[in-house]
Amino acid sequence: MLGVDITLFGTAAVLLVCALVRRLHVYRSLFIGACVLLLGTAFYTARGEWFGRDLSPAMTAADRVPEEVFGVAWWILGAWLVRSVLTLIMRRVWFPNDDLPHSRRLFADLASALVYVIAFIGIMDTVLKEPISAVLATSGVLAIVLGLALQNTLGDVFSGLSINIEQPFGAGDWITLTPEVEGQIIEINWRATHLKTGTNDIIVIPNSVIAKATVTNHRRFHDPHLCVLRFSVDSQHAPADVMGGLQAAAAAAAGVAANSTAVYATGLGDACVSYALWFGVSDFANTSVVQSAVVARVHAACQHSGYRIGAAILDVRLQAVPLPAVPALVPAKCGTAQTKVVLTSQGPA
Repeated sequence: MLGVDITLFGTAAVLLVCALVRRLHVYRSLFIGACVLLLGTAFYTARGEWFGRDLSPAMTAADRVPEEVFGVAWWILGAWLVRSVLTLIMRRVWFPNDDLPHSRRLFADLASALVYVIAFIGIMDTVLKEPISAVLATSGVLAIVLGLALQNTLGDVFSGLSINIEQPFGAGDWITLTPEVEGQIIEINWRATHLKTGTNDIIVIPNSVIAKATVTNHRRFHDPHLCVLRFSVDSQHAPADVMGGLQAAAAAAAGVAANSTAVYATGLGDACVSYALWFGVSDFANTSVVQSAVVARVHAACQHSGYRIGAAILDVRLQAVPLPAVPALVPAKCGTAQTKVVLTSQGPA
C-alpha cells in the first residue's frame, strides 16, 4: 500500500504543478479536480480503508456518515472529471473547428448523462451497499413507464441523435421542406430543429417530423446556389451576340459568384428566340436581392444594345366600315294571294 500511496501523492503533486503553469490555465480546473481526487484517495487509503467499510468493529451507523459522504463526493468528483475529459476530447478531436456547436453539445449531454448514471450505480453499490439488482429492476420498470408516457418526445430525441450522427444538414445551412417551410437552421437540440425564415420568423420543427420529410439542403457543399432567368429576344438579333452580351452583364451583378454565369438558346419561335440565363448566388440568403440585380443588369444591357425583349410589337388598327341599310319587309299582292318579299344585302367580308 505504501507504493500506491506514494504514486497517488506524486501524481497529485504533478497535477498541482501543471495547474500553476500559466500556459495550461485553460485546463486548470481539470488539474485541480484530479489533484483533489487523488489526494483524497491517498489520504483515505493510507488509513487502510475503502468506501463503505467500517473503520472499526465497534463503529456505529452514525459514525459511518462521514465515510459515506466522502464516498459519494469521490464518485461525483470522478464523474465530473470524466465528463470534462470527454467534453474536451469532443472539442479537440471530433469537432476540432467547433463549426457544429449544437451537435457537440448534444453528444456532450448524452455522455454526461451516461457518466452520471454509472456514478449513481457505483454509489449505490460501493457506498450505500444497496443490492444493484434491485436498483436495476426498479430502474427498468421506471424506464418502461416513462417510455410509454413519452413516446413522441423519445422519438424526437432519437431522431435528433440520428440527424447529428448522419449530419445531412447542420447549423447555418438553408433548407427547404415544403414551399411554405424554408429557412436557415439556427439550432438542432434534443427535441426540435429551429429555422429562421427570410421574414425573420422562427419555425420549430420536431426532429421526428424533419427526419421523415424530404429536405432540400441549399448549402450542404458550400457551392453557389444556381438560379435561372428565362426570357425571349426578337429573332432579328444574332443569338451569339445576345448570349455574349447578357452573360457579361449578369456576371457583373453584385452577389453573383465568379465563373457561374452561362446563357443558352433554348427555343426558336416565329418571331423570337428563347434564352435561359444561369447564374450562381454566393449567399442563398440574398437570392432575391441578387436576382433583382441580374434582372436590372440584363434589362440595361438589352436597352444599350438595342435588343428587343420579346417579339416585335404588331400595330393592329381596326376600322369600322358602314353596311348598307337592310329594308324592312315589303308586302306584295299577286292576285288574290298576298306574299311577302324579303330584300337582303351582304356587305363586304
